[in-house]
Amino acid sequence: MLLAPAFMILGWSLVFLSGLMVLPLLFALLVSQIFVATSFFMSAIITVFLGGGLVFATRTETASLGRRETFLSATLIWVIVPLFAALPLYLSDAIPSATNAYFEALSGFTTNGASIIENLDEQAPSVLLWRSLIQWVGGFTLIVFVSLLASAFNIPGNNPLTRAIAKSTRRRLSRRIRFAVLSILKIYALLTAVCIVALWAVGMPAFDAICYAFSTISTGGFTTSDDTGEIFSSRSIEIVLMVFMVIGALNFSLHWSFFNGDRKAYFKDPEYRYLFLAIALGSFAVFWLMMAETDMGVFDTIRYAIFNSVSAITTTGYNLPLVSSTGQYYWPIGALFLILFLITIGGSTGSTAGGIKLMRVFVLFKLSGAEIKRLSFPSGVFSLLYGGRRLSREQIMSAWTFFVIYCFALVLVTLLLAFNGLDFQSSLSLAVTNLANAGSAAQPLITDVQIGTENFISYNQLPNASKWILCITMLVGRLEFFAVLSLFNPALWRR
Repeated sequence: MLLAPAFMILGWSLVFLSGLMVLPLLFALLVSQIFVATSFFMSAIITVFLGGGLVFATRTETASLGRRETFLSATLIWVIVPLFAALPLYLSDAIPSATNAYFEALSGFTTNGASIIENLDEQAPSVLLWRSLIQWVGGFTLIVFVSLLASAFNIPGNNPLTRAIAKSTRRRLSRRIRFAVLSILKIYALLTAVCIVALWAVGMPAFDAICYAFSTISTGGFTTSDDTGEIFSSRSIEIVLMVFMVIGALNFSLHWSFFNGDRKAYFKDPEYRYLFLAIALGSFAVFWLMMAETDMGVFDTIRYAIFNSVSAITTTGYNLPLVSSTGQYYWPIGALFLILFLITIGGSTGSTAGGIKLMRVFVLFKLSGAEIKRLSFPSGVFSLLYGGRRLSREQIMSAWTFFVIYCFALVLVTLLLAFNGLDFQSSLSLAVTNLANAGSAAQPLITDVQIGTENFISYNQLPNASKWILCITMLVGRLEFFAVLSLFNPALWRR
């Protein structure tokens, strides 16, 4: 039965989600918010009932997890799980609109970070905790999906986690998933715990430390306050956040290898070097533009340039507000577009970061260099190497195809948003940030532009049609197009 493995994975995902709702439920009871606690209780009951039903209905099936099942499972999870994750937000009246509640939940689960809520300081703490938990689970689910997808394709390469999953669990789908989930969860939870302790140790309140750790490891970007300047007022907090943003944007197989004995795993991977190179070049460029167009001191300029560049390249979307000597917030227009460019590049493959991904960008750079050489030596044969290995034609075409589709989607989303009444600047910025799953970066970046805020529209003020366009945008951006688009290919369904 083709649908059995997909429904089984979806069922277990919903059961896990219902169990996760117990945490904000207990927290709401602890602070005597009975109505909010009741909302989480009802949501958990509904979710576990439907999820358990799917698990019970597919308990006797032993189908294998191939390409079709993997693509279908991923799409079903990222479409349906946010629907149930939105229930507590809707039932607790934190977000009284069904469309807005789904947008918020999907934004969290895709680690996009775009938020409908404009009054975070007035929200119940359990609601803020739930938003962060959704992002944390979304990042974790993405890593599991990437690992299972690679093993389903039998992709060769330097991913030891993928090889371990494929080698040790070929007999039963349940064993395969169990191995992947437990292997990843241990390390993911450990890194999160270390981030929580580090943030708390440098002065962040315990509750905020938990929420920001969830958002940072998942490179999501949800915040707990409307005034991020107050949260990021500590230099120590900024350093801890930057460190764990980078950790979240690294290929998770490197973390897995490191914790399983390979202490040199990071240095063997080219993307590790590319990430730090991109951060260094981006920070220098932003620093130069800010020095040329603002009256900030050198130390503050370095601080803003590095933090916002790290936040952009990792697609976390945290924004350190810029303050001039007159007390007004602004971004130099050149630095703004550079930040958007870094967001488009994104982090490493196999990480929680979004964007095109560093591997694809540098493969395209190598391809461009080879084509330029070919102009001088038409008969020459030029091999493209990545990490010491020769790239096949299929790998090169895959990177090029993804880039073309990404650019086409960017133009399409910009036009669709413009047709819904948004100006070009807002349409382009929203398209760039949401396609790269860095939606939380859109609002502060556009608001800070010196040309004024009259053109800016917050997510809550967007028309419902624009919200659904952005929902689809963040979904296909998170699943990197192919998992969704392949479902519409009739050849995929032929045996």
